[in-house]
Amino acid sequence: MLQSNKKWESSLAAFTELTNRMIPCLNQDTIRTTPTDSFISIAKKTGFEAIELTWDKVESASAHSTLKRLNTEIERQGLTVASINGPENFNLLSPKQFSKVKDRTRKLAEAARELHCNLLAPVPSPLTNPLSESEVLTQTTESVSQMAEVCGNDIKLGLEFLGMADCSVSSLKTAMEIVKTVNRKNVGLTLDSFHLYLSRSRLLDIESLGSDRVFMVHVNDSEPRDLRLLNDSNRVFPGQGVIDLQQLVKDLAKIQYDGYMSLELLRPSYWEDDPEKIAAIGRESLRRVFGI
Repeated sequence: MLQSNKKWESSLAAFTELTNRMIPCLNQDTIRTTPTDSFISIAKKTGFEAIELTWDKVESASAHSTLKRLNTEIERQGLTVASINGPENFNLLSPKQFSKVKDRTRKLAEAARELHCNLLAPVPSPLTNPLSESEVLTQTTESVSQMAEVCGNDIKLGLEFLGMADCSVSSLKTAMEIVKTVNRKNVGLTLDSFHLYLSRSRLLDIESLGSDRVFMVHVNDSEPRDLRLLNDSNRVFPGQGVIDLQQLVKDLAKIQYDGYMSLELLRPSYWEDDPEKIAAIGRESLRRVFGI
């Protein structure tokens, strides 16, 4: 079990006052190799109130005409679908490639409605060709605008930047600029503590955009390595790494974020362990570190 840490106490007091509606959520990638039905039951059993589904698992359910059954099971367990993560690699594509992404986005939006979910979390492509920052911004903004149009006003897009240097949208600043330029109410951000850490982004910079544009927060921690060498496999449970999650607690309180807080750990060694054990440790980490 995680050890309690006194340094959180003062932050938690202020944070808890503002987050009575904060909803603990389990991202499907935390126990990725677990079948979806088992993932749902484990999330409920270990005390989560909501789940995030990955786009590939949703597409598989759609292809096998099992979305209705999936929704029935989610409702039976008393859970909420907070988001569908995806589509991935949506920008800097040829017209033919992007046409497929738009079709995927439309189908994911339809699936989200069937699952009573109103959020997709698109992930940008790696930067494989030399492009200027302005070219990346222009092309990505156009892609997000078209995807938002395909979704309709009832489905939100929470753009998630990735802090790795080879990602086309690798900082909060760039992601915010895209959201501002798109200028649609259904377009905002998905923030991840790991990517905020990698990119050295300041969460309070979001104030210039508006905290209502934060649609989802992913939480996790990181092993102590050179930032340039870190990748998703280096994520660990909140409170077991080197990310200043105490500062994240304070910053979330300052912007009065009270939405979903989703545990997202893409660590292969966790996938090889007992999934219920991993979910239970993760749920306890949210209680100890964030007070939810």
